[in-house]
Amino acid sequence: MRYRMWFILLGFFICQSCTHDFSLKEMDAECKAVLFCMPFTGSDTTLIQVARSRLIHRPEAGAASKPTLLFKLNGEEKPIKYTETATGLLPAQSYYVLGRLKEDDRIEMEVSYPDLPLAKAQTVIPKAFPLEKLEVVLTDGNYGWSIQFRVSFTDTAGTEDYYGMRVLKKKKTVYASPEMRDTIQYMPVDLDLEKEPLLSEKTGFDAIFDISKEYYRYLYCWDDSKIDGKSYMLKVGTYYDSGYEDEEQKETIAYKIYLYKLSKEMYTYLQALNRIQNNDLGKYGLAPIRSHYTNVENGIGLLGGCNVYESDWISSPKEKNDN
Repeated sequence: MRYRMWFILLGFFICQSCTHDFSLKEMDAECKAVLFCMPFTGSDTTLIQVARSRLIHRPEAGAASKPTLLFKLNGEEKPIKYTETATGLLPAQSYYVLGRLKEDDRIEMEVSYPDLPLAKAQTVIPKAFPLEKLEVVLTDGNYGWSIQFRVSFTDTAGTEDYYGMRVLKKKKTVYASPEMRDTIQYMPVDLDLEKEPLLSEKTGFDAIFDISKEYYRYLYCWDDSKIDGKSYMLKVGTYYDSGYEDEEQKETIAYKIYLYKLSKEMYTYLQALNRIQNNDLGKYGLAPIRSHYTNVENGIGLLGGCNVYESDWISSPKEKNDN
C-alpha cells in the first residue's frame, strides 16, 4: 500500500463526506445513505466511507444502526473489512477492500441501513492515461524564468474521455551543521493556466471581468471535446524556484506529476466541486448555490473510478548559465 497515493487522491474527498450541499428540497425529505468510494489503480486497498445524511429538523431515530455493504468486482462479491481505529492509511470507522484494480474493472456497490432505502452505484476503472512524453522545462516568462510542464498524449477517437493533472513540489533542505535536522516539505503546485486553452477558457461573466477559473485542491481536469482523436501537448506553468545554496545549507527543488484518466462519474463530481468553488456570486447571495453531483441511486455521494500515472521526482531545471 502506498501512502502518498492516498494523500494525493483520496485526500481531496475525505472532507467532502462531512459536508454535503445536496438539495433536499422538501422539509419532510428522508435521510439517505451516504457513500464515498474512489477505486483507482496503483494501490492494493480501496477505501469505502459510509454514513447517514442528517436532517436538522427532527431527531435521527436510526442513527446508531450499522450499514450492510456489498462490493462486487466484475460481478464477483468481495469481502469488506472494517477498522474502528485510524491507521497509517485508513481513517477511523472506515471500510475497505483488499486487492489491486486494473483498467476496465467494473465495481458495483450497495449500501443499506435497516430504516433507509437501498442505495447503489457503479463505476468502471478507465483505461490508462495515453501519455507519450512528459517534460519539465525552463522558459522565458513575462517576469523572468518560469517552469513549464508539458504533457504530450493522444486521445482515443470516438469515445468520451476525461483527464486530470496534479503537480506536487518537494523542497528538501540539507544543513551542513550536524546540530540542524534536514527537512523535506511537500506542497501542491498552483499552475498557471493562462496559455492552456483546455483549462483556461473564460465565458460569460468570467470573460467580461477577466476572472480566472480555480480548480478544487489543485486537481486540474478536462475532457476531450476539443481534441477528440488528436495528439495534443498540454502546457501549464509555475514560477521558477531554483532552490538555494550557501555554506550553511543546500535547498533543492523537485516535482512529481500525477496524471489521471477519470471515469465520467469522477469527472462530473470534480466539475461540480469546481463550479461551487468558482461561484463567487453565490457566496454573497447574488446567485444560486449549486449542489454537489451524486451518482448514488437512492443515496448521496460518489462511486467513481480513476486510473493514475505517477512520475518519478523530476529535479527543477537549471538556468542555462548555471554549471
